[in-house]
Amino acid sequence: MTANERAGSLAGQVALVTGGGTGIGAAITARLADTGASVVLGQSTQDRADAAVAALAAPGRAISGIGADLADAAACRDLVAAVLSRHGRIDILVNNAGVTGAPATGPFLEFTDEHLDRVIDVNLKAAFRCGRDAARDMARRGAGVIVNVSSVAAYAAQRDASAYVASKAGLVGLTRGMAFELAPTGVRVVGVAPGDIVVGATNSAGRSPAAGPDRAWLRDTPLGRRGTPEDVASVVAFLCSDGAGFITGETILVDGGWLSY
Repeated sequence: MTANERAGSLAGQVALVTGGGTGIGAAITARLADTGASVVLGQSTQDRADAAVAALAAPGRAISGIGADLADAAACRDLVAAVLSRHGRIDILVNNAGVTGAPATGPFLEFTDEHLDRVIDVNLKAAFRCGRDAARDMARRGAGVIVNVSSVAAYAAQRDASAYVASKAGLVGLTRGMAFELAPTGVRVVGVAPGDIVVGATNSAGRSPAAGPDRAWLRDTPLGRRGTPEDVASVVAFLCSDGAGFITGETILVDGGWLSY
């Protein structure tokens, strides 16, 4: 595919990327914008959304931002409504917002209800709520793509991360359920499950084989390198394109083969 073809593959489409200003979300925002979509990124506050828009600005990119704390049900509703008011439609929704690290991690026997609620509200309920509200618009028009960003944690437990693991496994199930229900409307629902990706939340974590009980998680990735946010963004962009038109209900592993052994 030529650069010009890539630039026009999502031309005219409107995309909402929750958590779209940092890490994997920022790479997804940039990639969708570079392929021609008008992208609205959501961040927890308007100041953070504005800062992310400024950081991602580049010639040819159409990116704007909205502040929304997606732990709140009303904020999910208002975020989708704001995009519809601004652009008149949502063609692509990427449910990327998520809580990682503290407070998403901690020993199971010491994990608080407050932290559990925060993890499930942001990582799972927000995807359900934003997906439901965006899909209502998509279904009326008979087309649309929703991408849920899960994790290899959905398939392999991590130390001190039971709430996070549960939330990401829930996203895999939600992707299947949404895809089944929305298929008759022309809306596709797919997922990606990143593995060891170099972003702020994981940049300080070792990912080479280690002695002791953490060896199963700290093993090497077969492809011999850590992943990048752009690796994930490339898969998301493909899933949003016509080239993935016969894919729905699937969560694609983007882990360099980490779960293959």
